Amino acid sequence: MPVTIIKTENQYKDVIASKGRAVIQYTAPWDEPSKAIKPKFDEFAQKYGAEDAKFYRADISDQQDVAMTSGVKNPIFRFYQDGKQVEEHHFDRYEALERALGKFFGKH
Repeated sequence: MPVTIIKTENQYKDVIASKGRAVIQYTAPWDEPSKAIKPKFDEFAQKYGAEDAKFYRADISDQQDVAMTSGVKNPIFRFYQDGKQVEEHHFDRYEALERALGKFFGKH
């Protein structure tokens, strides 16, 4: 499944309240690691994505209301399960992201 771009605060609130698992990549255009890992995150969305496992991206520079609501000030990854945040990571290497995703989705 492709990565869904979060475009509004209401969409963001729906995403974090939803059932199932979700991973949000909070990005910013000035953050080089965010740009570098983006293609791999897209690839992992195809690998791990399912009806109950969704992947999202939110640009905290462009969507400042999402940044304010989430409390995110710097690019980060957050993992959610059934409406609760269960993990938070800052990855600058895709291998670490893949390990965390494999663990989160039970595919070590």
